[in-house]
Amino acid sequence: MRLQPLVIVAIALASCSSPRPHKDFDSLTRDFIETTLALSPVAATSAGYHKHGDRQLDTLLDDYSYPAGIGRQEQHWKGWRKTLGGVNAARLDAESRADLELMKSQAELAILELDGIRNWQRNPTLYVELIGNALFTPYSVEYAPAAERYRHIIARLKAVPAFCEAAKGNLKSAPAVWKGVAKEENDGNIALIHGALAAGAPAELKAEYEAAAKTAVAALEGLSGQIAGLKDEGDEAWRLGAELYEAKFKLAMGGTRTPREALEEAEADLKAIRRRMFEVSLPLHKKFHPTHRCPVDVNWIVGEVMEKLAQRHVSREAYFGEARKTLDETRAFMAANADKLAAMPPRDNLKLIETPEFMRGIYSTGGFNPAPPLEPGLGAFYWLTPIPKEWPKERVESKLREYNEYGLRILTIHEAIPGHYVQFEYAASVEPGPRRLLRSIFGSGVYVEGWAVYATEAMIEAGYHGNSPEMQLTFMKQLLRAIANTILDIRLHTAKMTREEAMELMVKRTFQENEEAEAKWRRARLSVCQLPTYYAGYKEWKRLRADVEAKEKGAFSAQAFHEKALKAGALPMNQIRGLFGL
Repeated sequence: MRLQPLVIVAIALASCSSPRPHKDFDSLTRDFIETTLALSPVAATSAGYHKHGDRQLDTLLDDYSYPAGIGRQEQHWKGWRKTLGGVNAARLDAESRADLELMKSQAELAILELDGIRNWQRNPTLYVELIGNALFTPYSVEYAPAAERYRHIIARLKAVPAFCEAAKGNLKSAPAVWKGVAKEENDGNIALIHGALAAGAPAELKAEYEAAAKTAVAALEGLSGQIAGLKDEGDEAWRLGAELYEAKFKLAMGGTRTPREALEEAEADLKAIRRRMFEVSLPLHKKFHPTHRCPVDVNWIVGEVMEKLAQRHVSREAYFGEARKTLDETRAFMAANADKLAAMPPRDNLKLIETPEFMRGIYSTGGFNPAPPLEPGLGAFYWLTPIPKEWPKERVESKLREYNEYGLRILTIHEAIPGHYVQFEYAASVEPGPRRLLRSIFGSGVYVEGWAVYATEAMIEAGYHGNSPEMQLTFMKQLLRAIANTILDIRLHTAKMTREEAMELMVKRTFQENEEAEAKWRRARLSVCQLPTYYAGYKEWKRLRADVEAKEKGAFSAQAFHEKALKAGALPMNQIRGLFGL
């Protein structure tokens, strides 16, 4: 299918932006998903939804033209808010009520983003990352033969100039940190076009690819120039502010806690976990430093022990190889300990790859990208961000110290097995199809990130790496990091926490290496209400398990509990509790 100009696409989208009458709840859910994906072709490709009517979505970019494209998004979400608000929840079963709440929450969040937060006017990373995903997904996910996917890539390259013009028209000013990250990530887009994409182009499409690439790169370079010249909003402009933060936090947390409650919980638990780390560190400290006569001080004792653990790391050159080793280890351990964890998913479609350059602004260490929920047999990716060759020795050492023998294993557990990869593989079995897609694409971040933290603890308690005190300490350090994430996000966006206060929290009180803390300081200014999902989710999973154990008493099975919760998909945690009769 030939690429249509964005103006024509906008007209075509008008037919799918308003909800239609529905015979039943399943058809309503399917219409919600399909019309939403049709509004975002880049997300549609990632989900495995390739055609909407006669439109080949894989050849298109999202329409951010103003007022037409932005207006269409507003029409779509406000129309769905009205339609979903008219559904009689009392007539639905528990599963459908949970789906209804997911859709309502997504509509409210989208409206808040469009009309309240308005990142489309201020945040250039929105556009840069969308372009990167638009090109990288058809390159990396083999949903069709290579030649067909490259035709999709070429079509999207041809659409880049119009997309960049829309972005340039929308963006008026931006905080300096957003401008800097957008420039770096856009350089990554250009490197992707000149590098991996160019190298992989089929011979019969080389000429067409090169012509489209040349035009796209020129447009991207123009976008970078525009971004650099945007009015600088000042050093504090990235802060969301208390009112908007509270509104977004409520939606992101699924109503489990308010910002104040989350902050109080995090600050109390910070003290408790530091005390526990001190207790576990004492015998190790005597082992590592038998002649030291240190004051009875948490920072001193724990700090000296963590220093010893930090020294147990591989070289920069061996970093990826060590990650592959940890992935093999976690896969084998989970398979052998299913009774304490869960059965391994039947597919083996996980690949460890370098984090795409256009995503390294937010994923400075690593991440996970699931297989398309409509095509779960395709590739899922554990991203690991390589350590740049040009870094000075001290930065390389700081990174390797953070992701030492124990830290790299915890990262692999969290991102892959039994963390995000296992969770998304279980979610891929949810039926019926509309429910599976809804819970995979619009699922609760509290559930998703909470599972990854909770599953790390369950893995260690099951005996991974000998359940050694070194491993326990490193996990507690990860809990401190999750707690610090919560405190950072809330205080930075609502209480004007300073950089100095943030670094003191991360380096001094939660034992993070300076390189890790610097990366988190940057990330905290790029995202809002995502960082608190880790610890809030962990607490909700812990509370759920404790309540189910109390209810089932001697009949409790860890494997049955985990599998039942995983097979539900990423529902808000209060809805998961309902599935257990709580």
